Amino acid sequence: MGDKQELDQLFDTIRQLINAWCDRRCLRALRAILRGYPMTSPLTDGWGELLLALMDVRAFARDELTQGERAFVDQCITTIERVMPPTRRRAGPETP
Repeated sequence: MGDKQELDQLFDTIRQLINAWCDRRCLRALRAILRGYPMTSPLTDGWGELLLALMDVRAFARDELTQGERAFVDQCITTIERVMPPTRRRAGPETP
């Protein structure tokens, strides 16, 4: 997992985004982000839900966001992708 300062900054940014979206009643963005925040688990599943929630904000609420907020969402996604615990994905049977 990333260092404490990096994670504190990530969650502070997400809280600021949520507060701004509440003030402006950006309902699509709020509906998407609240799926993954606050995190219900610090394990891979929790990080995965938060990542998917932010990706949904980017995909489905783009028109509600300011240019700066879109940049912050992208930055949060990049941070989570970097600090998220690695997972092993198998696409099919292994071949020798």
